[in-house]
Amino acid sequence: MKKLILFANALTLAAFLSSCGNSAEKADNAAADSTAVDSSAAEAAMTASEGPQEYVSIPAPDEMFSFMKDIGGAGKSTTYLNNPDNYKNYVDTKSKALNFGIYATDFLYCSTFDYGAEGLKYFVNVKKLGDDLGISGAISEATADRIKKNIGKNDSLTSISNTLYFSAVSELEKSDKASVLSLVIVGGWIESLNLVTNMVPKFKADNPAIDRIAEQKYTLDNLLTYIDKYKTDANVAAISAQLTELKGVFDQLKEESTSGTVSVKGKKKVLGGGTKITINEAQYKAISEKIKSIHDSFTSGK
Repeated sequence: MKKLILFANALTLAAFLSSCGNSAEKADNAAADSTAVDSSAAEAAMTASEGPQEYVSIPAPDEMFSFMKDIGGAGKSTTYLNNPDNYKNYVDTKSKALNFGIYATDFLYCSTFDYGAEGLKYFVNVKKLGDDLGISGAISEATADRIKKNIGKNDSLTSISNTLYFSAVSELEKSDKASVLSLVIVGGWIESLNLVTNMVPKFKADNPAIDRIAEQKYTLDNLLTYIDKYKTDANVAAISAQLTELKGVFDQLKEESTSGTVSVKGKKKVLGGGTKITINEAQYKAISEKIKSIHDSFTSGK
């Protein structure tokens, strides 16, 4: 059975990766819930000769940023973005790939929260690292010109970043650099969580952002499943070890079943209930600190 990985959301980090990591098909934007995969997309990826497919879903950073913006964007700041000057510290493939993902996420953060002019600095580093990683074809001068012309236009910048990121993913796949791609994805995911936990520095049980961060427990499981295929690469193995430590912290969170209730929406009755992850202040602090520790190790270039 071939295992395909679906990256689905508005950033269009959308690619079906085969078990050898070097083939891809573009996917349409899927549900905002990163734990779900659209059944029609799954069916389209199946063939009579290959049989059933197995999927895990890993979100791109903008899913979290869009959620934070929808609930008010409190705490937004460029303070915790990776300093553009750190680019000079990234001299090996591992640090270049991780920080390609980090700087791309910072650029998207700036686009989402209306820091367009600031975001240009991060795009410059994305382009430099793309050149270093051998995917310069994904980041053309025309794209750079479009970004400069659209500074201050949030929707346009987000659209451009969609194309930019997917092009980079495709270039890495075509170059048979699946292990490098896995590092890019991990870098972007860790950066998104680091930024969001800094937007929500204090624990409040009724804060929907806290619940969304707790749900990353499932995302981390998916991410570890994905990168496990490339652990023969020493760089991926090292990153996997760090994520496994983070998983140990997330695994302290409990899952509770909620009882079924019936509510009325118009004339329709809806059955509620399901599973909810619970998180307390100490657990939230531990997760935030572990994310920061991993993030800082990535951005230090060590």
